[in-house]
Amino acid sequence: MQNIKEGNTVGSQRNLTHRQQKLLIGILLGDGCLEKNGNNVRLRIEHGVSQREYLQWKYEEFRSLSPSPPRLVIQKDRRRGKIYKKWHFSTYSLPELTSIWRRWYSHGRKKLPEDIINEFCSPLSLAVWIMDDGYRRNDCRAMRINCEAFTMAEQKVLQKCLKRNFQLVSSLHKKGKFWNIYIPASEFKKLVELIKPHLHQSMVYKVRFL
Repeated sequence: MQNIKEGNTVGSQRNLTHRQQKLLIGILLGDGCLEKNGNNVRLRIEHGVSQREYLQWKYEEFRSLSPSPPRLVIQKDRRRGKIYKKWHFSTYSLPELTSIWRRWYSHGRKKLPEDIINEFCSPLSLAVWIMDDGYRRNDCRAMRINCEAFTMAEQKVLQKCLKRNFQLVSSLHKKGKFWNIYIPASEFKKLVELIKPHLHQSMVYKVRFL
């Protein structure tokens, strides 16, 4: 069997499927990142040990573009003396991901592409974003989405995406030092109906209200 290495000619001929493109939008809005690796760019995904099943699901979705299965990484914070464990995997370095990276990153910072309102229109993308960065309030049916990686102006653009593409009304709330997008209780049922068919079973708790 031919051994495929990251960034080589064979690996560079791989392309994202339509589903992988939709997944990637949600991942980039959420916890995933694109990083330079050789001549091109790869997708890197990491989650804590409690979200291993969720990470494994992402790996299965991108298995065709990944050189190896997820592995456990153990890091020690020397300042605090704590041990951190996380699971991660990466894809091959691909020209297609390099093109996406150019639109999503500027001077090392993640940013929204100019045409995000036309790209971010799939309930699958929304579901991944919620699974990555959404968390339900404990006292009511409302959802907060962690958006601190994006500027205030970019968060307002994401609000427009939610309104135009998903008919979801939202607002910006400040929690501590950071602002996040807040989907009120009046919109919670609509949100759940949109994303529930796409949720991984380990993440259903994010939209369950007891």
